[in-house]
Amino acid sequence: MTTSTATEPLLEVRGLSKSYGGVKAVQDISFDVRPGDVVALVGPNGAGKTTLIDIVFGTQRADAGEVRLRGRTLTGSSERRARQGLARTFQHPQVALELTALENIVPGLFGREIGSFRAAWKWAWRGLSCTPDAAVAAATEIAARYGIADVTAPCGDASLGTRRLVEVARAMASEPAVLLLDEPFASGDPESIEAIAGAVRTIQQSGNGVVLVDHNVDLVRELATNVVLLNFGEVAFAGPPDECMSSPAMREVYFGEET
Repeated sequence: MTTSTATEPLLEVRGLSKSYGGVKAVQDISFDVRPGDVVALVGPNGAGKTTLIDIVFGTQRADAGEVRLRGRTLTGSSERRARQGLARTFQHPQVALELTALENIVPGLFGREIGSFRAAWKWAWRGLSCTPDAAVAAATEIAARYGIADVTAPCGDASLGTRRLVEVARAMASEPAVLLLDEPFASGDPESIEAIAGAVRTIQQSGNGVVLVDHNVDLVRELATNVVLLNFGEVAFAGPPDECMSSPAMREVYFGEET
């Protein structure tokens, strides 16, 4: 685990709340992400982790609270927030299966400029011959940085772990300040889990911030600089991973032990 020493946060989440009717999905959640931080959001199913990520990225609208990136309040759609320096991946990788890893990564180079990755795909993938050589070279370098060995095979023939790496590489091609990772290790084999963990370390070492949602507490302990433990939409614990894993709140939330 690498501890961030920077004082100014890249991402500030303040008092986010969201209800669906009488159900409080997220209640007054706050945390910071500084350069080099990996902030892990952990908790059982239904704790509010993905809802929180959706709100931060602009996929859902908060009932209350504020999100700031580099000191600026984020508002509006996910496309607008992506242009301002956020990126995310999903529980089920959203890559074009008929395209190669390289063809999936290149649109990430243009997504922030054009406004959305969907528009970037239309622009960039009328054919490889229409894409500048510099973009292909940049995408090839990004693929190598994140451990994607074969950039020429269709993603439909690739493993789940490789598809996730491609999604991470495409997201990082847009040079975001903070990457939101939603369960990147779920259902992964040991090789793909280690590859994704390596990608997280690479992002961290580059000085970017990461918000990591996952159930794998061993990996969380290894990768995270800070942990936010959620239960029924509320913060049950926030602090260093070793302290979280040994806390009464962790034992109660994950193992049902009374405190």
